[in-house]
This record gives sequence, structure tokens and C-alpha cells, in this order.
Amino acid sequence: MVFVVMLVTSVIMTYLFFRSWNNASPATPEAAEYQLESFSVNTCHFEEKKITVTGWAFVPGNTKVLNRIYAKEKNGEWIELMSSTVVRKIDDSAPSIPSNHDKSGFIATRSGFLSRSSFTHDIMIISMDSKGAGHAAKYHCK
Repeated sequence: MVFVVMLVTSVIMTYLFFRSWNNASPATPEAAEYQLESFSVNTCHFEEKKITVTGWAFVPGNTKVLNRIYAKEKNGEWIELMSSTVVRKIDDSAPSIPSNHDKSGFIATRSGFLSRSSFTHDIMIISMDSKGAGHAAKYHCK
């Protein structure tokens, strides 16, 4: 009996964590005060039930930047993708980036109850600098 209770509890907890991490409700992006100039989107995939965006973004003069990535729905609302910071791969798209920005890469994903046809393929990158100011750029995925 104890085993069954523990099993049911673990399944419920797993489901609750999944729903909280993959919340499908829209997220309003913070107001960005500045234009984000230093960014690149390497890959952008809108698949059935999954969105994946990889690239890099940084604010010159800031070694630590928080990047938040959003995807736009056809109804005009923005859905935040869950993003992780990764070491940026050196590529030809930005050969002059200083080495202190080598962790400016990101992988942003969203999976779950999504429909590919409900998105416009527009994304927004908001980089928050060390003072909390937002720097934003919009990009259309092909």
C-alpha cells in the first residue's frame, strides 16, 4: 500500500513540475529600453509541439547578461521559451566578439501543448544588462 501511495505521489509531482515549467500561458516581455545590436540566431525550428531557438546575444561592456527569448503567437501574444546559457560556438557571424562574451550563447525551447500553426515564426530576444536595463531585438525565423 505504501508503494502505491509513493508511486501515485511521484506521478502527481512529476506532472505538476512539468506543467509549471511548460506553462502555456502567455508571458508579457519586459519593456526594453534599448535596441539589442549584438545578436545572432543560429537555428530556429517551429515543429509540432516543440519550438527550439539557438544563438547568442550580448550587450557590449557587460560580461554577464540574462537572455530571455519569446515566440509570437498569431493572436499577438508572446510565449516565453525556457532558455539556458551555453558557451558560444565561434562562427563567422561574429568574428570580432571579445572572449569575455564566450558564454553569451543560448538554447531556448518550449514543448508541450503547442501547435506549430498558431505561431508567426517571429521571436524576440531581450538581454538584461548588469544594471537591469532591457535590450531587445526581433527576428523572423525562416
